Amino acid sequence: MSTETPLPHDPVPTVRGPVAAAELGVTLAHEHLFVLSSEFQSNFPHLWDREAGVGEAVRQLEQAYAAGVRTLVDMTVLGQGRDIDLVRAVAERTPVNIVLATGVYSVDGIPLFARFRGPGAAIEAEDPLIELLLRDVTTGIADSGVRAGLVKFACERTPPDGAAHRMAAVVAEVHRQTGVPVVVHCDPFEGNGIALVRLLEKEGVTAGSVVVAHAGDSADLDGLRALADTGCVLGYDRYGMTPFAPDEQRNATLAALVRAGHTAQLLVSQDHPVHIDYLTSEQRERIYPGWSYVHLFERVLPMLLKEPGIDDATVHTLLVDNPRRLLSRIAAPRPGDHSTEARDAA
Repeated sequence: MSTETPLPHDPVPTVRGPVAAAELGVTLAHEHLFVLSSEFQSNFPHLWDREAGVGEAVRQLEQAYAAGVRTLVDMTVLGQGRDIDLVRAVAERTPVNIVLATGVYSVDGIPLFARFRGPGAAIEAEDPLIELLLRDVTTGIADSGVRAGLVKFACERTPPDGAAHRMAAVVAEVHRQTGVPVVVHCDPFEGNGIALVRLLEKEGVTAGSVVVAHAGDSADLDGLRALADTGCVLGYDRYGMTPFAPDEQRNATLAALVRAGHTAQLLVSQDHPVHIDYLTSEQRERIYPGWSYVHLFERVLPMLLKEPGIDDATVHTLLVDNPRRLLSRIAAPRPGDHSTEARDAA
């Protein structure tokens, strides 16, 4: 498999069309609009008012725009109820750029659609997922013409199981052909991030093109340093989800990584959906009080700026430079790489 580095990609595909990378501005690099159980929603439409949901999404994005957000990456993929019609309805009514992902939320393994056919499956064949995910990136999602800008899969097993190996091969091929960055949902408490980075490297993906989502949930600073030393990008992308980790803990470990020279490898976001049907709105507010698209700006950043080694330039790197580089399909610089090329890429 070729490991040739793809050329940078500019402009960046968004729901409303291509946007110059320089115009992305403050970017929330890992959020959701709607996370839905599609079969339940289609068979029991009384469960949720789609039109009201679109209106609420527009309202929340207006708040985000007022806080300075200009771009949001919607990481909803297959297995999480991705619905291009819903997303387009929102995008038409908000000035916030919305970048979409493709991929499979594979925490429970390969979806039944592809489980029994493909490499190592009961019916040995080419993996049908590759063609489908490539189509999302190169042609558009569901014949909408809206192209995905990232590819994602999920693994919470330690060590990574057979499904993770198969998905790693799928997303690596999509990356090889298009250059889109790879985002992997990990289990930060099991500490499987390094194993997933190594698995993707074996498939030909440069570590700097891999985002280990939810890494910032971990309180293990030594483990986080070891993960950063692989060269991957670490997602501090669940701010506001306090049952996983309080904001103060996330800020402390993030600041330590900044002081250790890993600033260019960090993304900050909130993993916030406008609507997720796994919980009622009352349950969600009780479990995650204050969780929103603006939580970073209202609570987190004022605290983060008090941490030693953090200043306004650091925040700009986290919210503007790093997401812009990622969405331009440029790998993060290796730790300690201060070359002109690495600086220009950032």
